Amino acid sequence: MSRANRRRDEVRPAQTAVATPERRPVAGAPGASDSGNHIAWRACLAGLLLGELVLLVLTNGGLDLANALFGPTEKLDGGIVGVGSFLAVIAGGFVAARLAGRWGLYQGTVVGIGFIVVSVAVQFGQEASIVHQSLSSGAHHIVDLGPMRMDNVISGDLLALFGGSFGGWMARRK
Repeated sequence: MSRANRRRDEVRPAQTAVATPERRPVAGAPGASDSGNHIAWRACLAGLLLGELVLLVLTNGGLDLANALFGPTEKLDGGIVGVGSFLAVIAGGFVAARLAGRWGLYQGTVVGIGFIVVSVAVQFGQEASIVHQSLSSGAHHIVDLGPMRMDNVISGDLLALFGGSFGGWMARRK
């Protein structure tokens, strides 16, 4: 400390030190106290269940409406199912993020991953049922399950992840 500074300290009466606020790391940064437990699993499960319910209502309602307006068909309308799925994932991500109250984008992404897991499980169940029926009927030939189109798989998964993330992001509080 220089002489000038010492003199100033002697002249000034003792002042109470002003407490400076402790600087904490940014949330989620290394060393931050809340660097774990970002995912609220119960909220994500609730969002996933509600999203699946919304999916059921939108796709069945949309297909019934399309069949009533345009006549029944043998195939599912990909536009109705796709838009219904996208809106359901957004709704599920939104609900999960609102229930969690924090890290909405993460909650929505987990809901999107949940939708992907459920769709894989349903697809596996359908194909396993086809193979089981073929084997139990005594047929000893390869079952044609059709081609696996990777472009459809990737685009569907990306839409689920984007929809869930977008729903979680929309739930942020202003």
